[in-house]
Order: sequence, then structure tokens, then C-alpha cells
Amino acid sequence: MVESRNLILGAAAGYAAKDIRLFLRSLALVGFNGRLVLFVYQGQMASIRTAIDDDAPSVDVQLVRIKGIREHAKFMRSCIKRLYALAPAETFPKLKKSLLKFQGMPHVTRYFHYDEYLSGHPGFSNVLLTDVRDVVFQADPFVGLDAGLSVGMETDRLTIATEHFDRDWILDAYGEAMLQRLGDRQVSCSGVTMGAVASVQGYIAKMLHEIMSLPFNKMKTRIYDQAFHNKLLHCGELPDAHPCQPFRSRIATVGCMQTSDFVMSADGRLLNEDGQAVPIVHQYDRHPALESAFTAWVLA
Repeated sequence: MVESRNLILGAAAGYAAKDIRLFLRSLALVGFNGRLVLFVYQGQMASIRTAIDDDAPSVDVQLVRIKGIREHAKFMRSCIKRLYALAPAETFPKLKKSLLKFQGMPHVTRYFHYDEYLSGHPGFSNVLLTDVRDVVFQADPFVGLDAGLSVGMETDRLTIATEHFDRDWILDAYGEAMLQRLGDRQVSCSGVTMGAVASVQGYIAKMLHEIMSLPFNKMKTRIYDQAFHNKLLHCGELPDAHPCQPFRSRIATVGCMQTSDFVMSADGRLLNEDGQAVPIVHQYDRHPALESAFTAWVLA
């Protein structure tokens, strides 16, 4: 039975159990007492369940089986792709949704799964949508959560125009005019987003609208989630969103930051400017020193 109405949703499809060990164990260590839902393929369920029993036995974890092209052998994937290429996806929106949910990239398909889970499981108050391979928790992520939608920001040294991945995603998804409009804006990372359930459901609906607006033949191979996320945020389509700046909020997205930016406690925690441990650290694995520190205290 869920003791609180806080919910974490994460796509773990395709990951080995070892890939999410720090995520699971750190969540247990901070005393999270809501529900964690992981979306996985059938072939992963036994190993992921064993990892949960070993590393996070105190956490209420639900594994939701999803189906996707990447759980099949290469020859079968090739056959499916050829069949889907013949489908009139643009003529029939429901068909397009089904095809995308099955063949699309995990960064994109997860929003379909998030939407279906929340629609079928009412009653939660707050929701965290999160990556799982490169996220570690240092405190309960929901304590003191602000109203509205919290979005993780990357270093302010980079903008959408100067960070080459984000630049290319915006260009490919929306074109030069959108890049000119958003180019000077700070990058927000789509990997960690959270808030009140109504705000999160509104956000997911808008992400799905962007996903469904582009042609199937393009979307089936693209990881545009961050382009959509930044377009919605910086074009004012998420009116209740507020940025979570690294080291000044509950989310620190550290992938593009410098080692000199990090202040660590004696026991290996990454600290905010106020001296408190950052509740959610994202992209820590880009920094070997951080990964070593987190591994030491989480697995101690």
C-alpha cells in the first residue's frame, strides 16, 4: 500500500539491472515512501525485480511491461520496420500513435507510457518524471515541492545555440526560425521534470502533441524530446513552470558543468549553495569523480 501520494515514473526499458543500481539504492536510502513505476520489457522483469529486492526492498516498486521494437532480434526488427513503412500513419492518428509507441526511440515513447499510467491510476498528488540510469537521490525529492512544474536547467554557460546537441535538435525539429527565436535561452534538460499531478499531466499532453505533430517517418528515429521540452518552456506554453537552477534548487543537472563547480561534503554528497545536499543529481556519470563518490556512499 502506498504510504504517500507521490509517484516516480521512469523508463528502464533496455537497461541491465546494474545500470539502475545507484538509482534504486539511493532512493531507498533517502526514505522515499511513495511509489516508483519502471517501464520495462518482458525479458528484463526477472532481473530488475531481483535488483529491487536486493537494493530497494523498502520501496513500493511496480514494474510495467511495455512492448517495443528494441526487444526483438535484428531480423525481426527489420521486418517490422518494412511493414510499418507501408502503413498510412499520417491518415489515421490512432494508428500513428500505436506505431510510434512501438517503434519510436525510448526518449519519445516514454511519454505515451507516462500518459497511460497516470490516466489509469488517479489519486496521486505529485509526480516525478525521471531518467533512471544517470540519476541519484541525496534526499527525498518531494519534500517542500513548489506548486506548478519544476524543470531542471543545465549550466548557464551554454545556450540552445551554443550547445551543439540542443542546437541540432531544435533545427531538425523546428527549423532555423525557431533556433533564432530560442537560441539565446538557457537549456532545460527534459530528463527530470516534476510537479503537481495536474501540471505534469498538462506537460505530458503538450509533449505528446509535439510528438504527434511531426511525420511518423521522421519521429520514428529521432530523440526530439528535449527540443519539444525547450520549445514549450521558452515559448511560454508551460505557464506554471519554474526553472530549477543547478546548486540553487532540488535538481542539479551536471553533465555540462565543470568539476570546479562541485562542492562536496566530507561523506561524498554534492551540495547546493546553501550547504544542503542536492535532492536529485542528474548526469553525474559524466564526471568520474562524482560517480566514484556516489558509488562509495550509496553502496557502502
